[in-house]
Amino acid sequence: MAAARTEAADPGAPPATGSGATQSATQSAGRGVLFITAAKLYFIVAGYAVQLMLPRLLGSPERFGLYSAAMSVVSILNNVLIVATIQTVSKRVSEDPGAADHSLRQGLSLQAVVGAVLAGTLLVSAPLLAERVLLDALLTPLFRIAAVVVFSYALYAALVGSLNGRQLFFKQATLDVTYTTLRSGCILGGAALGYGALGAIGGFASAAVGVLTVALLMVGVGRSGRPLAIRSWLLLMAPLWLYQLCLNMTLQVDLTVLKRSVADLALSAGQGTALAAETASRFAGFYRAAQTFAFVPYQLILSVTFVVFPMISHAVSIGDDTSTRAYIRGAMRFSFIVLFAVAAPISGASAGVMRIAYPDAYLAGASALSLLSLGMVCFALFVIGATILSGAGRPGIAAAVAAVTVVLVIGLNVLLVRAAGIGEGTLGAAATATSIGTAFALLAIGSAVYMRFGAFIPWKSALRTLLAAGAAWLLSHSLPSDSALSALGALVGGGLGYLVTLALVGELGKTELQALLSVVRRRGS
Repeated sequence: MAAARTEAADPGAPPATGSGATQSATQSAGRGVLFITAAKLYFIVAGYAVQLMLPRLLGSPERFGLYSAAMSVVSILNNVLIVATIQTVSKRVSEDPGAADHSLRQGLSLQAVVGAVLAGTLLVSAPLLAERVLLDALLTPLFRIAAVVVFSYALYAALVGSLNGRQLFFKQATLDVTYTTLRSGCILGGAALGYGALGAIGGFASAAVGVLTVALLMVGVGRSGRPLAIRSWLLLMAPLWLYQLCLNMTLQVDLTVLKRSVADLALSAGQGTALAAETASRFAGFYRAAQTFAFVPYQLILSVTFVVFPMISHAVSIGDDTSTRAYIRGAMRFSFIVLFAVAAPISGASAGVMRIAYPDAYLAGASALSLLSLGMVCFALFVIGATILSGAGRPGIAAAVAAVTVVLVIGLNVLLVRAAGIGEGTLGAAATATSIGTAFALLAIGSAVYMRFGAFIPWKSALRTLLAAGAAWLLSHSLPSDSALSALGALVGGGLGYLVTLALVGELGKTELQALLSVVRRRGS
């Protein structure tokens, strides 16, 4: 990013130059990364707290499933808006710091239109989406309330993007923490009041309006004075929208398809409309509980993308193919090892994991968790591969693979869930369909990266890691997990078995241990 003022700077002071300025900028960037990382970790922890507490507050899998079905649709819209808008506004602001206020006003103007269109569409089409698509009229008021969230997020993302572009990282982190606290508290508070899924979504909407108000007071609305160049803004945003839409649909659309498919099967079996919708919500609740833990490996490794992108980008720009291949092999090998360290024990002890976090009724989701946690390893590796291609100037390939994956995930979910019917195999069928889709995405992106650079996951490392993952799965699956304490023991046992096997097969050796120790020493100094 271009240089920009920091919060501690004197607005009237002349620009700093020389090595002192470079050191100051480096320190500022380091503090910024620390602030943002801490805020994101807080968001992840708070998000899991909501997902673990909400089923108990709502009182039944059906209510939790109803909430989850609404959130799966709304989250896709919100995530696309947030990521694409923050990146676009940040880029415009950082490219011309002197016109930051004008860029903010333009971003807000555009997002007001985009947010109004999306929120208005959701508001008007709520009955159609709820009753015709998902076969559940109870979703109609939830979608209508969630329209408030969509509009609020459209504007909020522009404000955060302005802070990011001006490198006001502490203010950005403060907003993130404020948002997380309001969101978690209001969702849980709304559910605790006894209004069920309606109360939880209402709390979500209240938090969105609240954080938008805080952000407007903190950041302002910028200054007018320049015409809004809609075409240039859309040229920046459109590819981000497409990629993020496909990415988030791959991650979450299976729950929506499951809800519709089960309701349809229940109606065909002779159940009434209300009972069929309730049955579908129950299965959606079980599946969402499984997703909560299946997503853990992906969320833990996501930070790799922030490191890989600039490194690949720089190496490609100077034509350093040797370094590029080394970066790719190193990043993919590291990610492969870390992902299976988490996913293999979770998959093996899936019933115990569900028992740790949820009431016994949610054990129905254990089979889905066992499969889906491995499927999410493929998804995480796909995202890293897509980041590599984007860093190399090939974002179109990544977007195309993501788009095909969405079609595959939706089609397979419809086919496999309907083939399984309503019963013990329903959730496993959905998880299988999604995992096949993410495996395809990994193979496709891996092939594209290898064809471009001649490197991807080192095959010997992959074989040794898969062997260790198999040992971890067997160990965690074999150990007792019929109580929360024993389930924790099974997870720890599986993790230790994984590390020991990696060491025995030579994948985790002296070099890796020395690197780990050097990192620990640097952090301690």
